Amino acid sequence: MERMSGLDAGFYYFDSPGMHLHIGAILIFAKSGLAGRDPLEATRERIEARIGRMERFMQRVVEVPFGLAEPYWVDDAGFDLDRHLHLHGSEHPVSVKELVEMAGATISVPLDKARALWEITVVPDVQGDRFALLAKIHHVLLDGVLGIEVLAQLFDVSPEAAGGESPAAPVVESTPQAGLGDFLREVADSVMDKVREAPVDFARLAALAKDWVRFSLEDSDAKGLKPLFGAPRTPINGNLGTERSTAVLQVPLDEVESIAARAGVRMNDVVLWTVSTGLARYLQARGWEGGKDLVAMMPMAHSQRRQGAGSNQVTALFVSLYNTVPDALGRLSAIAGATAAAKRFHREAELADFVEMTKYVPPVFTWAFSRVLHEVKAFEVLPPAFNLLVTTVRGIDFPLYFSGSELLEVIPFGPLAESAGLNVTALSYNGTLEIGLVGEARLVPGLAALPGLFEAALAELSAALPR
Repeated sequence: MERMSGLDAGFYYFDSPGMHLHIGAILIFAKSGLAGRDPLEATRERIEARIGRMERFMQRVVEVPFGLAEPYWVDDAGFDLDRHLHLHGSEHPVSVKELVEMAGATISVPLDKARALWEITVVPDVQGDRFALLAKIHHVLLDGVLGIEVLAQLFDVSPEAAGGESPAAPVVESTPQAGLGDFLREVADSVMDKVREAPVDFARLAALAKDWVRFSLEDSDAKGLKPLFGAPRTPINGNLGTERSTAVLQVPLDEVESIAARAGVRMNDVVLWTVSTGLARYLQARGWEGGKDLVAMMPMAHSQRRQGAGSNQVTALFVSLYNTVPDALGRLSAIAGATAAAKRFHREAELADFVEMTKYVPPVFTWAFSRVLHEVKAFEVLPPAFNLLVTTVRGIDFPLYFSGSELLEVIPFGPLAESAGLNVTALSYNGTLEIGLVGEARLVPGLAALPGLFEAALAELSAALPR
């Protein structure tokens, strides 16, 4: 048995009827590389050969009764790959638009916590002689910033690469049947570990508070970093329901990089500017009066991944989108300043170490807190924690191959957080920036309009910059 980290336990227990903390993706492949093989069987063979590289994908979670300590991981003696692979049957080749709609329906359904926390649907016939995989993976298995590293274990850098590994050996021993003594021992060990580590951890917490005050006074861009619950109420904010809608925008990567280079900013700043401009127009069309800056939650990865620290090694800062700044270039400059400040503070204050202190929150409190907020519809009254989530990930600049088939497109879909009904995830792959949007169906009606608004905003920004 291996105990889950405090942050991973938070992601596990924050699941609620409205907040499904899994990550989705559409992976589209050239069918020609299969050499006539069935897409489902080829997928099964590749995952069977490589799953041994992917930590946790053959394990399940066992909870400590009453949530008194973090849950733990055990090898799943009943693991059956066929229970995680599904086939989508269709009488005609599926379009990308239909794939995106299917992804929305798929991520609207929570994963079964009684088994390994992932599943893949194989779509064997996609228009253009292609096939696709719809992946759904819980946040406790990978984080949304560096999760591409985990999925990359399934791929090769050339179509000729052989797989190499033998099929993963099945887990044949019985899953331990934990008794009362085991659970009591887990609770006692968890408590003792926390007592032993508390003095150092709480000294770090005091240092962090001091760093924040100093940083806020000394850094001119710190005003762009917003506190939790400092966001304005908008039509996309409120309690989450279960139904999700999805949309996608594909942009040539060199176009975004050209804009960033001409403006002297980073690709992430261009993405945030595009979201700021397009989303403000969407909200105004829905009757939002505006006048206040929107706030995005921006996940940030730990600069150095550490073994044994859990699957999730991310933090988040809340960044103003400066949508009230009328001048396009002035808005971009302000956003770039805010994101630079966020990165400086993340680095200087060692926020990634600070999040480990989530282990001091008993899981039962996390579980109860998330459900009470949901059941009483608290965010229909309370101000939103933030307005939306925006993640930008620099991916791989060369093609990957899956069982001999070239990976043509990767469309990412991130999870929603209670009170924030929109997630925008941008991932670059082999010359294209794929921007996946997920909206809570009630809070974000007409999500399909947002890609067009983003595309128009990006064109405006390009036109405003010198060539």
